[in-house]
Amino acid sequence: MRRILAELALGMRLAFAGGRRGGVRTALATVGVAVGATGLLLAASVPVMLDARHARAEARSDFVAGEQIPAGRTTIVAGVDGQWRDNQIRGRLIWPETPDAPLPPGVTAFPGEHRMYASPALQAALAGPDGATLRRQIPYEVAGTIAPAGLSGPQEFAYYAGYERVTSLVEVSSWRVDRFGFPEDDPDGGVGTYVIIVVLVATLLTPVALFIAAALRFGGDTRDRRLAAIRLIGADSRAILRMAVGESLVPAGLGLLLGTAAYLGVRHQAARFHFLDISVYPGDVRPAPLLAVLAVALIVALAAGVTLLGFRGVTVEPLGVLREAEVWRGRLWWRLVPLAASLPLLYPVLQGRTDVGEGRIGLGVILLIATVIPLLPYLVPLVARLLPADTVSWQLASQQLRRNPASSTRAVGGIVVAVAGAIALQSVFAVAAGGPHSPDELAFLLQARGAQSPAAMRERTEMFERVDGVRAGTVAQYLLFGEGLGRRNLIVGDCRSLSQIAVLQGCKPGAAFTTQPTDKPMIVDVGATDPVAGPKVAVPAHAGRATIIDDTIGGPGPSVLLTTMPAQLARVEPSFVETRVFTTARPAEVAGQVRAVAAEIDPLALFAGSASETDPFEPLRVALDIGSVLVLLLMTAGLLLDVASRLHERRRILGVLAAVGARNGTVVWSVLLQVVVPVGAGLVLAVGAGAGIGALLMRLSQLPVTFTAATVLTPVVAGAGLVLVTTMVVLLPAVRRVTRTEDLRFE
Repeated sequence: MRRILAELALGMRLAFAGGRRGGVRTALATVGVAVGATGLLLAASVPVMLDARHARAEARSDFVAGEQIPAGRTTIVAGVDGQWRDNQIRGRLIWPETPDAPLPPGVTAFPGEHRMYASPALQAALAGPDGATLRRQIPYEVAGTIAPAGLSGPQEFAYYAGYERVTSLVEVSSWRVDRFGFPEDDPDGGVGTYVIIVVLVATLLTPVALFIAAALRFGGDTRDRRLAAIRLIGADSRAILRMAVGESLVPAGLGLLLGTAAYLGVRHQAARFHFLDISVYPGDVRPAPLLAVLAVALIVALAAGVTLLGFRGVTVEPLGVLREAEVWRGRLWWRLVPLAASLPLLYPVLQGRTDVGEGRIGLGVILLIATVIPLLPYLVPLVARLLPADTVSWQLASQQLRRNPASSTRAVGGIVVAVAGAIALQSVFAVAAGGPHSPDELAFLLQARGAQSPAAMRERTEMFERVDGVRAGTVAQYLLFGEGLGRRNLIVGDCRSLSQIAVLQGCKPGAAFTTQPTDKPMIVDVGATDPVAGPKVAVPAHAGRATIIDDTIGGPGPSVLLTTMPAQLARVEPSFVETRVFTTARPAEVAGQVRAVAAEIDPLALFAGSASETDPFEPLRVALDIGSVLVLLLMTAGLLLDVASRLHERRRILGVLAAVGARNGTVVWSVLLQVVVPVGAGLVLAVGAGAGIGALLMRLSQLPVTFTAATVLTPVVAGAGLVLVTTMVVLLPAVRRVTRTEDLRFE
């Protein structure tokens, strides 16, 4: 054991004695390991972060799940959740029934009437740009700040406001609680979102792992010569391998230290970020011990494994290094193992099921992405055989591609994975964002209770239409019951409002319409929960036909639409009063003002956005864009290393070609083709894999499977352009140096 440790220690010392090439190799490998370590440690912290967030959310939970709690030492609560731009707002209107009623966590005392305790993030938004619009939506005076114990995260928008009116709406819009901390299900963003995140992480971290392998291979010939000198003084082949492993542990260890420092820096700034409506405190960011150990073991195993694989086919002798030059004979069967393993895991999704476990689908998608890497070296020789060998440069390139496709594709694999993941994710994001908003598409819906007159309904409509680009319509809905006719509706509104929910012919004030012919009088249901017969409303004999175009309106029986409020209904409260809001602008542009109007009408009314106010995958899109830039930078460095290393290894062969009369152009095209062909084959593979994964993600997210040329071609062009530019940047300046014949005197 002491000898093994001494050999590992000697290898670590050699990591700092490799000259300029060795220093570049160690530095780049350290950077790659640091990036990978930071990502793995953050991933290992996700379970702890989510558990801490869920514990705080459950401690304040007031979800009684239908339980009716009798009055006593209780607090009355009403939910008034909302949204401000891309932030969900958790709002509660509360009022104590006794002085010792339970307080929500993070609140020191009950707020007075129209006063509130607000989260720091909400207070900052109220004081920021356009805060006046937000204050119309939340018109309460700030009396205090909610402590961290009452918030799911530092960036959450939340408030508790005092509102005595909730005491009169118990079991209608509010409910009693005798404590806070009811059991609450862990929030689920959906299997589709989970798998999309898995694809995003795999897309970004897999190229990092391949970059680490490329950096560790750089300068390998110099290392091998040093090890040959050590063999000359008595070291055996096993000692040489241990020294090489020790040398690879240096960048792994330095990268882990640098990555841990970066992780601590991100942890310190964690409170400033929110992702998919999730924010955490710095104290929540702690890696799970087992996952942290696995992350460290994975990095060390990767460094040692790449080094040992680099010695396959290499013999280090005391007088030099021998490399086996045999024809590559790749086997296809084991390269299809990841694909074969992924199909049973993903088969239920292919059948259209969405109730499959997240872990199963995530593992299947990772295996599907991993299939691209081993298939690429097998595909390149096939392409090389199929293309016609009509030029000298292609004959030279073709021979190299067929003899050693693994070395020709090892730097391209990361780009292929990145392109496949980008195609899949960008396609999903494009479909989720949807097309342009139609002015005839329902944007928002407000449902409120209370007696309504035609004048009040017109005033409500006008309040919304004071917002630029908005038109609205308000109708009152009454439930009707009649023997043998099933459930029906009586809907009252002006012609413009009724035309938003039904197709009407010849509508004018005083007109009436029915969805089915009927001459029986309408009996209004005035019961709160159980049916109670109310006043009768006769169906006018001149009633025309109406066709309902709103799926939320109507029932199995005939419904009646009236443009004039019957006198019998003057004192009857409708089941609800609905205001439909349409806009010629994007819903996100007017959402703040529309929500403010809805809050002014009735803060306890049900308000819903039918059109998406925000892109649900915008945070993932931003993460993909930022991660792609970092990955492209790493891939650029990896390509530079690979092309430079390949030219250095083949400098004598290229010198021989120059000596026998080969032109520099032939050499340049030969090397360039050795890069272009693997890239072309890899990008074709990436398009197929990316489209397949994208279709899978769309089905999981219940989106239509649609692809556009932009989402497919943009990553392909970016990947191909990166490879070509990087290759030419290294190749053109090095042509004269690698084709010199001076090195031939050593043969």
